[in-house]
Amino acid sequence: MTRRVLPFATASILLSGCAPGDSSSQTAVVRDSAGVLIAENPADASGEQWTLPSPPVLEIGRGEGDGPGSDLFGAIAHAIRLSNGHIAVADRHAQEIRVFDDAGDHVFTFGRPGEGPGEFTTLWSIAELAGDTIAAIDPLGGRVSLFNSAGVFGRSFPIPRLPGASAPNVIGWLADGTLLISALTRSPSRDTRDQSTHFLYAVDPHGEILGTLGEYPGSPLGSNGLALGFASRAEFAAGGSLAWVGQSGRFEVVAHDRTGAVRRIVRLDREPRAVTQPEIDEAQAAVERSLQGASGPAVERILATEYASHHPVHGALLADKAGNLWVNRYRHHLLEDAGPPEWDVFDAEGRLVGYLATPSDFEITDIGADFVLGFHTDELGVQTVRMYRLVRE
Repeated sequence: MTRRVLPFATASILLSGCAPGDSSSQTAVVRDSAGVLIAENPADASGEQWTLPSPPVLEIGRGEGDGPGSDLFGAIAHAIRLSNGHIAVADRHAQEIRVFDDAGDHVFTFGRPGEGPGEFTTLWSIAELAGDTIAAIDPLGGRVSLFNSAGVFGRSFPIPRLPGASAPNVIGWLADGTLLISALTRSPSRDTRDQSTHFLYAVDPHGEILGTLGEYPGSPLGSNGLALGFASRAEFAAGGSLAWVGQSGRFEVVAHDRTGAVRRIVRLDREPRAVTQPEIDEAQAAVERSLQGASGPAVERILATEYASHHPVHGALLADKAGNLWVNRYRHHLLEDAGPPEWDVFDAEGRLVGYLATPSDFEITDIGADFVLGFHTDELGVQTVRMYRLVRE
């Protein structure tokens, strides 16, 4: 899913293998309310156990010899599987996109550092759009660049900003080419001194703002103006025709269409766990270690961070083009016993159908009918692209 603000999900999960009579879906109650599909999953609902058998079916970046998978990466920003089976990898250190075949052999590279056409200042994420177009997001450069399937630059357009808002954070793409963006801003409708506010807006393929999908509460703020430790936060994902929004303090994830109309609501009866004093002590010690040797008002402000009373109930969201939803179970990176990443998977109607634990230090960037793609970071910081076979049992 490190917590990138993007993740950006270009996933294409197909959950058609889960029949209506499967035990994993019998406990969910799904109803239609004025055109809005609402799924209520009880606390004891459980999905099928899914696995990613080791070793991965493909690994790129091992640096061994000169054969398949030997390319080394500086810093992997994103990796996707293209419709022709090739793997495209965005390296934000080299500011380039490398394409590999299904055996891991390097095919070609495009992009380079710079501010000209087809160049990147901060390459952050990539996606495959209709017409075999590869889109690359450059947040610092403030633009989206579009290339054909051979890596030839076509055109670019600016990433638009809302007046008075923070720098735009690209969430992802809808199937029709609509780009979804969130931004922190002051809410005109309520007092925001104790909670951040996100606006979600839609942008057409030429960089024109189509409209605002809504205003959503973010993290509770402490007296120092920073988010509380262990605080809930706004989570977003894009897939198919839907934009998913969740506030991680409760398990209710809402899907909107590009106009902002609500189309799906997925709920799971999962209660938040109380934050303990040992957890606060552990988190404070980790922050102090990370700031060792630093000083100044900013450091003092961080050290004065206050802590929430309860943990969130979920983490990041991923969505596929068909409307299926993956929800990361909450885990905090500052706690030593955080464990490996775990995902609950809901089908297009919102029923909990799958559960998957992924390898530690592995970040998912793309998901298919029978694979999960992402990158692994070892203890030395070396990153490799890995693709695992997805087994649904």
